[in-house]
Amino acid sequence: MDGSRIEDVGRARSLIEAGDFAGLAEFVAPLHSADLADILQQLEVEQQVQVLKRLDTGRAAEVLAELDEKSGSTVLQLLSDREVVALLEELPSDDAADLMSTLGPEKTERVEALLPRADREDIQELLEFGSETAGGLMQVERVAVRDDATVQDAIGVVRAAAAAQVESPQRVYVVSESGELVGFMGTIDLVLRTPETRVRDVMERNVVSVPVDMDQEQVAALFSRYNEFVMPVVDTANRLVGRITMDDIIDVIEEEASKDITRMAGTSDQEIGETSVFKVARTRLPWLVIGFLGEIVGAVLMSRYEASLAEFVVLVFFIPLIVATAGNTGMQAAVVVVREIALGQVAINRIGRRVFKELQVAFLNGMALGAMLFAIVYVWRHNAALGGLLWGSLLLVIFVAALMGSSIPLVLNRFKVDPAVAAGPFITVSNDVIGIAIYLTLASAYLRAH
Repeated sequence: MDGSRIEDVGRARSLIEAGDFAGLAEFVAPLHSADLADILQQLEVEQQVQVLKRLDTGRAAEVLAELDEKSGSTVLQLLSDREVVALLEELPSDDAADLMSTLGPEKTERVEALLPRADREDIQELLEFGSETAGGLMQVERVAVRDDATVQDAIGVVRAAAAAQVESPQRVYVVSESGELVGFMGTIDLVLRTPETRVRDVMERNVVSVPVDMDQEQVAALFSRYNEFVMPVVDTANRLVGRITMDDIIDVIEEEASKDITRMAGTSDQEIGETSVFKVARTRLPWLVIGFLGEIVGAVLMSRYEASLAEFVVLVFFIPLIVATAGNTGMQAAVVVVREIALGQVAINRIGRRVFKELQVAFLNGMALGAMLFAIVYVWRHNAALGGLLWGSLLLVIFVAALMGSSIPLVLNRFKVDPAVAAGPFITVSNDVIGIAIYLTLASAYLRAH
């Protein structure tokens, strides 16, 4: 948080503690909803409620939608049922459903009973979909006309949507009599057409849509691929059921990136904002146990080469280097592959090419690092044979680490397992054990030869 935001938080807190609510209302009035949400998240929950009550209902709803899930849920618990209903009515259906899902069963039942029937049915429909699917992301509000409508009819629908404050009404979807999605038009296109023209005669028919059960990560990849700001959502019969806007996709990209990064580190994105050290420790412990057991295996392997290591102690000096380089190489390959999988850029018929590319990169890096190590060892120990052993060991270890790092996520993805979970401690430990085994096996052969 920058200095100006810290000052804003301090000022808001001071105004609340002084009971100067008129001054508080004046202070928050010019702030953007996202900036105000940032300030609120640094305040106590009771203070957050005090700020929200100084805003009109529409503005309060916008700020509430910008809060993280935990903060939003806590605030809603302190508001009366009617205050919650008033806020939900101001929000698009997707944001309203997200907030509703954070309420407890009893409060949810009371709030639903107070909601208008149409809003209640929309929210209930969205809550039936998985939270990480297109159905869970979409809002049911959309601008749609029948294909036999005129341009003038469509302009009327757009005006009505704008009056109802529907987000991004710039795209009008065209449906058949049965509700099947058949095309779309931009609002600018409507203005340029004569009012009597039939929509079906001038609409764009090549419309990209999203299946309602598609995973949110795949939805984000489609937005990126087609450079769209909004996409229609269809059911199994290709009937238009909703749409997804870019603001939701930005949240998905941030969420998925956070999830992948924390999983690759052997933690969880749920740690963010978690105050209980016991819960955080419980999340991390299983991965640390895997790493611990893996390193025990490495220690057992080293014990089997105790005689060789005792005979030529200098070999021990390079074990950390071999192990660390293997781990780094495997993680580099895994991160790239996991990201490509997330973006939908790895096709089944290109898996071999992807792995082969990583092996080529590993070979070049292994040759370069091995040459550097050879030169250092030769200057230090004046032993070309030892330098050659280390060069060959490092090259082979890097090659195997790249193979593991690039192939394991692909294999897991093939079997419908999230590849991000394989890229952290699992790959690091496996490469450590394999790296030690390769190095000490070659070292033993070297000692027997010399």
